[in-house]
Amino acid sequence: MLTRMRIMNRLLLGFTLILLGALVLGLLGVRSIVHLSGLTTDIFLHPFTVSTTILDIRADVLSEQQDITRLLNNASPAQAERLQEKLLIQKRHTDDNLELVNERFLGARQEIDQIRQALAEWRTARDEVVTLTRNGRQAEASALNYGRNVPLLENLLKEVNDVSSFAISKAATFKQAAEHEKDRALELTAMMLILIMASGIAVALLITRSIRMSLKLATTEIQSLIEGSSEKIRTAEAISAGDLSQEITLSEPLQVDQEHLSKDEIGVLIGVAVKLSEVQCVLDEAFQKMTLSLRLARSKERDRDWLKSGRNELYALLREGQSTAEMADRVLIFLMDYLKGGVGALYLFDDSSIQLRLAATYALTKCSPERKLGDQFRLGEGLLGQAAREQKIICLEDVPSDYLQIGSALGAAQPKLITAIPLLHGNRLVGVIEMGTFDAFNEIELRFLDIARETIAIGLDANLSHQRMAELLDETQSQAEELRVQQEELQQSNEELEERAQLLEQQRESIRAKNLEIEAASDRLRQKAVELERVSTYKSEFLANMSHELRTPLNSLMILSGLLMQNKDGNLSGKQVEYATTINSSGKDLLNLINDILDLSKVEAGQLRFQIAEINTADLCASLRAQFAFMAEQKGLTFRVETEPSAPQLFQGDEQRVQQILKNLLANALKFTEKGQISLRAALPGDQENPLPSSALAFVVADTGIGISAAKQQLVFDAFQQADGSISRKYGGTGLGLSISLQLARKMGGDIRISSEEGQGSVFTLYLPVLAAEAPTSDKAQPGEYQPATAPRTPARPNPGIPPVTAASPDAGEQVQPGDQCILIIEDDPGFANILLGMIRERGFSPLLAGDGEAGLAMASRYSPSAIILDVMLPRIDGWNVMRLLKENPVTRHIPVHFLTCLEDRQKALSMGAIGFTTKPVSMEQLSQVLQSIEGALAKSPKKLLIVEDNSDEAKSMVALLQEGDVEITVAAKGGDAIELLTARAFDCIILDLGLADMSGFDLLEHIQQMEGARRIPVIVHSGRELSYEDERKLRRFAESIIIKGTKSPERLLNEVSLFLHLVESNLHPSKQRMIRSVIDKEAQLEGKKVLLVDDDMRNVFSLTSALAEKNMAVIEAENGKEAIARLQENPDVSIVLMDIMMPEMDGYAAIREIRKNQQFARLPIIAMTAKALKGDQEKCMAAGASDYIAKPIEVDKLLSLIRVWVYQQ
Repeated sequence: MLTRMRIMNRLLLGFTLILLGALVLGLLGVRSIVHLSGLTTDIFLHPFTVSTTILDIRADVLSEQQDITRLLNNASPAQAERLQEKLLIQKRHTDDNLELVNERFLGARQEIDQIRQALAEWRTARDEVVTLTRNGRQAEASALNYGRNVPLLENLLKEVNDVSSFAISKAATFKQAAEHEKDRALELTAMMLILIMASGIAVALLITRSIRMSLKLATTEIQSLIEGSSEKIRTAEAISAGDLSQEITLSEPLQVDQEHLSKDEIGVLIGVAVKLSEVQCVLDEAFQKMTLSLRLARSKERDRDWLKSGRNELYALLREGQSTAEMADRVLIFLMDYLKGGVGALYLFDDSSIQLRLAATYALTKCSPERKLGDQFRLGEGLLGQAAREQKIICLEDVPSDYLQIGSALGAAQPKLITAIPLLHGNRLVGVIEMGTFDAFNEIELRFLDIARETIAIGLDANLSHQRMAELLDETQSQAEELRVQQEELQQSNEELEERAQLLEQQRESIRAKNLEIEAASDRLRQKAVELERVSTYKSEFLANMSHELRTPLNSLMILSGLLMQNKDGNLSGKQVEYATTINSSGKDLLNLINDILDLSKVEAGQLRFQIAEINTADLCASLRAQFAFMAEQKGLTFRVETEPSAPQLFQGDEQRVQQILKNLLANALKFTEKGQISLRAALPGDQENPLPSSALAFVVADTGIGISAAKQQLVFDAFQQADGSISRKYGGTGLGLSISLQLARKMGGDIRISSEEGQGSVFTLYLPVLAAEAPTSDKAQPGEYQPATAPRTPARPNPGIPPVTAASPDAGEQVQPGDQCILIIEDDPGFANILLGMIRERGFSPLLAGDGEAGLAMASRYSPSAIILDVMLPRIDGWNVMRLLKENPVTRHIPVHFLTCLEDRQKALSMGAIGFTTKPVSMEQLSQVLQSIEGALAKSPKKLLIVEDNSDEAKSMVALLQEGDVEITVAAKGGDAIELLTARAFDCIILDLGLADMSGFDLLEHIQQMEGARRIPVIVHSGRELSYEDERKLRRFAESIIIKGTKSPERLLNEVSLFLHLVESNLHPSKQRMIRSVIDKEAQLEGKKVLLVDDDMRNVFSLTSALAEKNMAVIEAENGKEAIARLQENPDVSIVLMDIMMPEMDGYAAIREIRKNQQFARLPIIAMTAKALKGDQEKCMAAGASDYIAKPIEVDKLLSLIRVWVYQQ
């Protein structure tokens, strides 16, 4: 009951009867109690608060340091940002706690200032670490953390610990003061009790007893708390010294019965002791967690050392020279010893029998026959075979009691775990190890097994390979010995055969004599065949050259007769005009004859070129119907054209040559048919009717004319032959048409057959393959190549009365001043040149005349004419080279050039930038049209450019590149839009992308060719897709230039557009002038390019390398085809390959074929070089895949020209 009362109340109650004594005793008691209460409050407000707060500061600092450590181990900008925010929060919390300590701390303020200083220094270092980490400077941050930040942290913790120790010491001082005050109060109370013993001994004893019990309880609890702290300090010192085996005993919080706890000041003191014990429990748990973390880290380090040690020992064991059996035995012993295995076996995999065979054992004991260890296992058989099949480790626990035991001299025991470990080298099985152990493998042991099995597999596999090589060597040596014995036996047999050979030699001599006679006869026949072929070639060359020479005088004849026919002055009689008409008509007949002779000579000389493309059967028949229907109607004949449903809609061939053949057949039918009908039928012939080896299309031309007898049917296909060749024949003609038609058909892979009876009409059938093979072409350069004439053309013979054309005609040049509007004529035919001079004067232009290419180039540079009329067949420098030099010169490249020549290479002229191409001989109307086209080209301003591009960004970039003051650019995003624009307006040039939304670029080009007004517009194909050989060959028929989008494509595009629009280069922006120069400059084209030179003759390699190095080209050398392929793989950026043909190991043909098999080098330019100059060499090189051909001895200038052409195309 008294314990629930305050001490003052007890004293008042006890000493009520003794007022004076009770009053004195009460005052003394109150004084003591107040003093004790003050001391208790001081303990709570000062040492306890300071100690608790200082622990919070320590915990916050350690937490921040742990966050920094984690940041260093796994740094990222986002994590660093979050840590920065967290540090700001903890800084405020730590500063508040430090301020509280500053208020309550009873010691010297200098210690708090030291904590503040240490904290500030540590924070500065910590912030530098965080900043370096955020900037990605991980190494510097880590170095700063361990070099500066950690020592500062330790200094900070030392200062914190000093303050904490002072607070604890202060608490002990307060406790001692309380004890002292208690004793003094007891003494005073005892003295007073002695004085008033008579009246209050019973009450005094009772009160004293109640106070003494409470004090004893408080003293006991506080003493136990102090003793527990001392034990924790000793444990912490042991752990800090490295003894991690120490266990932290968790303190139990003080257990106090709150219901029976006294409510006086001593009870409050006991409550404070209870709270201190709870704080101690929290500290014990944190310290225990830290100890466990340290133990785990030390365990992991020990495991890593164990793994590394085992791996190193295994490497050392496998490196020693030993047999396979020894290696297997030593590996198994090491593995069992290292993993504490009790029993084990190692099996090696036999590739030949696909079985596992026993190679080594460890600690096997004798056992019953039914449990005897097997010497071999198949895949999937038993635990061992299954592990080999699955190629993974298999562990078997709970081993049966009757399983193989692990025995020793003292006894035997059952293994607890059986493990099968497959040994794999890559995906190849080398062997399997099976082992039994008493204990299951832990995680680190399984990791070691996984590492060790691959290492063991590699070592065993290498040893087995070495062993197999040794066995093969022994076997080879034994076979060599057997061969030696056999050779001795064969030598004896050879001696016997030599005797028989001598007998046969006599017979061979007689046979050789007969063969010599046969060879002599064969040589005579061969010489006759060569002479016949030479005569045929001379004839063809003579006809081809004569045909060209005849065109020159014929050209003047037709033009002059045309002028006489016009009779502009009216001074000719009607008869004279009729004579001129007859002359002009005869000239046209002669021209047709020359064309036939030229075609025949081209076919026989192999100079005729074919442009293979897809042809629409129905369109072809419709075109022929339109051409011959009116002529048949005039003769009163019925003309029928039909296409059978079975006929292919499309077939491949040269449309111009197919039309030529069919026109010839139809013209003959019209000529030899007086009445009845003529028909043209396209059909698919049956297998028996088709004379071709592949699927064919038949064009059947039938008539009801005079017919041809069977004896003369073959004769009509011979040159200059007709069925009626008599002097009195009724029908005219040279007899060349059918001969040319037959040879053209056969050149395209087809044939012509005839079926006729005299007086019953004739049926001619033209068979053409549906899918044409590659037609033979001439030896001329392909489109885009600039090849000089094979020999300078001799000037035409001067006509009497016409002054010859000199290099530069003085009467023309001296009257023209630079800048005048004039036309330059480069022509070596004086008659034709004088005609052109007169017509140019009539048009109001000042004429300039040059008789050869050199003079023409000089006059073009000097006078800068408005236009140029150019012949190709010129002395010294031919027209192609004149054109090339004109377009390379910035002063003359904008001048429009029109070709007037006997040659037929329109596409080449247009691709070089010509505005037109006319084949001689020409009429006055054609010359007028030529001059009109020149006037139209000069009058056009601004020049109109059409860009067909579906990519708007690409179109905008091209507009920005090509926009000039006198160029009007129109953009079409679709093919349909382009067709509408071409129908409505006239354009001077078209830039076309092949990949359009509504149609392909090929379809648009076909459509443009069918448009009369647009078919002559220069087309530049500007595409980003890689073109196949077939695509490029097809495009060459329609487009003047092909540009593949790439790093140099803007420069090439600007160059081509300025060429076809005839823009004055000097008027362009300087940057654009530099772009054009970079494309045209020959030296710049070659500079820095890589060339692969393949030749086994080091003299050629040295000379060519020297020549190419002067052009700043990088030369890579190879001695044969194999080495060339290897060099090409090492240097895929090679620009061009120079390939010799005759080489050892792999010749040039094989090397080119191998290179072309690689899609990466499918379009790489390859120039074939050979010392042979035989007929067919070029065809062989081209068939193998070469891009071009040059014969030795090599002319360096010609080679460099070829390299420029192909590098430019790239």
